[in-house]
Amino acid sequence: MAQGMRLCRHAIGFGLALGCVTAGAHATPPGATESRRSTTTKTPEGRPEVHLDRLDFPAEVAGSHAFRAHLERVLRKEVRRVEWGAGRDNRIEYRFSVTKLELTVNGDVLEVSCTAVGALPGGRTAKSQLSFGGAANERQRVVKQVLEIVARGVITRLAQLERRRRGLD
Repeated sequence: MAQGMRLCRHAIGFGLALGCVTAGAHATPPGATESRRSTTTKTPEGRPEVHLDRLDFPAEVAGSHAFRAHLERVLRKEVRRVEWGAGRDNRIEYRFSVTKLELTVNGDVLEVSCTAVGALPGGRTAKSQLSFGGAANERQRVVKQVLEIVARGVITRLAQLERRRRGLD
């Protein structure tokens, strides 16, 4: 037991020493500026203009106007959250479509099934499917939560596809 503790302390000490040595080896000389990223994975500065070209939402769902407005807000937030791999001089357009939004009530449980597809130019698409349950008396909250989860999944995947297209992922 004591030998194991001693080995653990030596390993930790070695790791700290190695960290200090490597930090010193890559230290910036006085007067020089340090870049935030290495030159091999450098992405352009700033954020691109990301534009929602078209949003399709099923109109047959009760309260679809409010859900669509909520989805637009969520998409704007998620687009700002992800790293697209493009700079401020770029414009990225995408389309988002909720292809299925079904609400089923069984007793006091609401089940929401949602399928959404996002598309970038060039035929690159991302699809997300989710079935989620919650209290039937909290219909608005459950549906909005499902839309947020699905939107986050699709937008994150679209950003990954865009970074890969630019050779950054």
